[in-house]
Amino acid sequence: MTALSEKLPARAEETGETASAEAPVLAVRDVRISDRVGGREIVHGVSFALTPGRTVGIVGESGSGKTLTCRAALGILPAHFEITGGSIEIDGHDIAGLSPARWTALRGTTISAVFQDPASYLNPSLRVGAQVAEVIRVKKGVKRREARRQAVELLRAMHLRDPELVYGQYTYELSGGMLQRVLLAVAIAAGPRILIADEATTALDVTVQAEILDLLADLREQTGLALVVVSHDLAVVAQLCDEVLVLCRDEVVEQGSARQVLHDPQHEYTRLLIAEHEQYGLEKFLAPKEDA
Repeated sequence: MTALSEKLPARAEETGETASAEAPVLAVRDVRISDRVGGREIVHGVSFALTPGRTVGIVGESGSGKTLTCRAALGILPAHFEITGGSIEIDGHDIAGLSPARWTALRGTTISAVFQDPASYLNPSLRVGAQVAEVIRVKKGVKRREARRQAVELLRAMHLRDPELVYGQYTYELSGGMLQRVLLAVAIAAGPRILIADEATTALDVTVQAEILDLLADLREQTGLALVVVSHDLAVVAQLCDEVLVLCRDEVVEQGSARQVLHDPQHEYTRLLIAEHEQYGLEKFLAPKEDA
């Protein structure tokens, strides 16, 4: 079987560009986000540093600021929200100084994202393969025929059966799991260094969710992709993440390694989350792992 990495876009390291494995590709420092309309601060100081091949998980109640933090890192905060404190750096560059043109260049090639409802982010009037190919053509500067070939290979790497057939289909012809794989193909088509997965498996059944999580793990391990995983499902976080942030009432109430936070929670809210999830099989992910 061909390795997943052989089907994926070349990383910067593979094309002759140099990057320190130690330097964070995404650094969020005491970020505060405010609602200008409501006149109040929504996110009260979130911090984490993400290096290549590592995964940070963000969990918490609805409305706790998880998605706003991710949207801030992507430069797509809703119009009436703004960063009012702290800083965010992508690949060493403070996003506060980025022009719209620079943001356009960064999205897809350096930082990308997948979201909960893929159908909302794919154009229903275009064949899904053409949407993958367009990202490749625009971001990588290749001709249409080559972009199509790469798109088919990328769909195959997403474990989609008959990728040639899927290439020519529309969103309404695909299941939710297939659409999420297509959206993941779009997100990684230009070889980003950072991928934000915001509740990307929430609407999927357990079997398909497991397959998507395996794909994300393969991407991380074989390409050095850095992941931010937003999920209300602690089993997802336990399976994928190296570091965990727990948000409650707009602030981080607990933060540390996944082992530390999930095995020895210190905050009452974290303990409550774990207690609520244990009935869904969380314990198998919390079982002690053999030391490497």
